Amino acid sequence: MKKVILAVAIALSACNVNAQTQAPDFADEATAKFEQQMTTVKAKESELRTLITGKEMTPELRVKADSVYAQYMKLYSDALGTLKSELESHREDAATAQLLVKYQRQLGLDYLAEYMKSYAHAEAEELASLRSTLAIEELKKPGSPLIDFELPDEAGTMHSLSEYVGHGRIVLVDFWASWCGPCRAEMPNVKAAYERFHDKGFDILGLSFDNTREAWLKGIADLGMTWPQLSDVQGWQSLAAKKYGVHAIPFTILFDKEGRIIATNLRGPALGNKLEELLGK
Repeated sequence: MKKVILAVAIALSACNVNAQTQAPDFADEATAKFEQQMTTVKAKESELRTLITGKEMTPELRVKADSVYAQYMKLYSDALGTLKSELESHREDAATAQLLVKYQRQLGLDYLAEYMKSYAHAEAEELASLRSTLAIEELKKPGSPLIDFELPDEAGTMHSLSEYVGHGRIVLVDFWASWCGPCRAEMPNVKAAYERFHDKGFDILGLSFDNTREAWLKGIADLGMTWPQLSDVQGWQSLAAKKYGVHAIPFTILFDKEGRIIATNLRGPALGNKLEELLGK
């Protein structure tokens, strides 16, 4: 009888060990699937960057760029859909935490905030940094005041955001980088809004996530941006990224005349529509 009990105990122990070792497997498989899809996404982004970098944005090129950008967004959306499907199926699994941490930039903080509300292991130690990031996300909601900090301009002179925001004009703070294909594709929309509404009380402040001063300055010139620009050329480690919890670009924050947030991430016609609402046609 003791031998039988011992055999059963060993079998149960083996089952538990197998369960523990197999638990992360879904995360590994989900990572492999997502990375495979992202290879195609990155190739399409590279195609977009090559198409528009250093070229004048003619109407013909605009049509081509819009088409490639739409393809890029579809591929990216499909990849995220695959990843989110895996996450939704494993809300009770501790191994899910590693995916939330690894892909928080791609998943987006709005999605993560909702997911964490019902994730069984939301208080796990490895998610401490994500919880802090989500707390910062609360500071980007409409009505929130400016988070002030200083960055250098092209000449190296330090400026605070409060020098540009909260002085009786609508201000778009645009987080971008010269290496970002989607940023370049979106820039004609941003320039059009600036040209249309600047005289009515609209300004833009660019905050670059470039890694070198040379690439940053070349990007400004190539894209024809005439509004103020600031950057510490620290890439994703930029102070701007840390202060506002920015994990993906292009990203924008629209501030009202008093320096409070109106909206975030307005792209394409959405920016022009909002400015029409605020400043008139």
